[in-house]
Amino acid sequence: MAARSRLGCFSCRRRKKKCDEVKPICTACLRNDLRCEWPDPNASPRAPGRASAKASGSTQTFDATLVPASDAWALASRESARRNLPATIPASPSSFLLPGSAITGSETWRLLDHYLKDTANRLACLQDSANPFLHTLLPAALGDELLMNSILALSGVHLMQRLPELSSDIQSLTWSSYTRALKQLRLTLPTAFGQGSSVDAAWRALLVVLIFYLLEATRGNDPKAMQRHLGGAHHLMAYVKNANASPTQPSIVSFTTELYIYNAALASFTTNCSPTPIMLPNAWTTTPATAGPEIGVLCGCAYELFTLVPRVSALLWEESSHSQSGNGQNPHLVSQYHVLRAQISNWIPRSDQQELILCAELYQQSLLLLLDSRFADDAQSCIDQAFRVLESLLSRLPPTSPIATTATWPVFAIGIHARDPHQKELARSYLRDLVRVFGMGVMETALNQLEEVWAAGPGVDVASRIFTNRNELLLLC
Repeated sequence: MAARSRLGCFSCRRRKKKCDEVKPICTACLRNDLRCEWPDPNASPRAPGRASAKASGSTQTFDATLVPASDAWALASRESARRNLPATIPASPSSFLLPGSAITGSETWRLLDHYLKDTANRLACLQDSANPFLHTLLPAALGDELLMNSILALSGVHLMQRLPELSSDIQSLTWSSYTRALKQLRLTLPTAFGQGSSVDAAWRALLVVLIFYLLEATRGNDPKAMQRHLGGAHHLMAYVKNANASPTQPSIVSFTTELYIYNAALASFTTNCSPTPIMLPNAWTTTPATAGPEIGVLCGCAYELFTLVPRVSALLWEESSHSQSGNGQNPHLVSQYHVLRAQISNWIPRSDQQELILCAELYQQSLLLLLDSRFADDAQSCIDQAFRVLESLLSRLPPTSPIATTATWPVFAIGIHARDPHQKELARSYLRDLVRVFGMGVMETALNQLEEVWAAGPGVDVASRIFTNRNELLLLC
């Protein structure tokens, strides 16, 4: 019998089962359709046990039961009110019809419920009422068939990652929602690009394409589909960047722009083509246009570092191409290295939130190591120092932290340089924890790719193999 959990939810404690402590609903409660109860973090400390579960109502409850549509919708509404989310969800499904051809039924409410309770907060470092996946995207989707189908598909893919044995009805709804959204997007593109086009329609199309990209990242096994969606995002961003008309939904613009910056920057390291520069609206070239509630959803406090990622990628790609020609070091590239390294090294986080700072420093260290491993005179010393810093940062950044959803890329970028067992296990164990907590397929892809790199043994030019066009397509975010 599994050891009784002393830190997990009350349901696992009562059943004397091991709890994986994933909030808001642990895997055991999700699998067994149980009510998941946790100690209230704001309540005074109590000894664990049955008594504390009943005492003075000091629990947080999340219901995982698959219930009829009316009950599931009411549950989602109560959860929205409890977490201070916008009052955009009607009191019952009878007073609300999903827009257009979106399918109704208990499976639909199960997907919306999962999005509200789990998916949305697994995608962002900002949580609940501060999370634009909830306060910006969800209200817009309630009146938009295309956005709603995109959300249903994204939530369903995430739920399938959580529970591979999920019912065939929910899996069927997930893929039908994805197919419907793809068809709807193709039908609406003329309103974004054609005669009499609307800049709002273009921003909406860009947001949907980025949701598709996140869906494939959650799925984790189709980088070509990710690349196609990202290519569409590049074209759409180029269009809205040069549009003369002003959009009427600034919150959608800010949210969509940061989604684009984060994913396009990290994808600039795609391995089967030269880096594609990210395109920013004019007001975002150095810092975000506004400090609104949509800013920081993925970039945290590291916005400036993300804008430097494509420059690092371009320099590494150019240096790798130059080294293949058999010539010595290019002084011009070396000069670029020193300038770029100084910019990254001198970067200072603008935040007072410790976990945001720690994750930003992960990105800072990964970019420095990628540069140093190619240009520094003593690359091995740089690698050893980077792993010492990595160990310090990961010891203070728990994998359950919301910002850790963005930690996959820097851990991977440092991890590819691992040589001794301790270094490998440091990256391996942290990525395993991320897979367990966030349920994102792209995290598992990163871990599997690292294992392949390590199996290749020493002497392999890892940076060239991973970050140039001599390898198969790899997209991480």
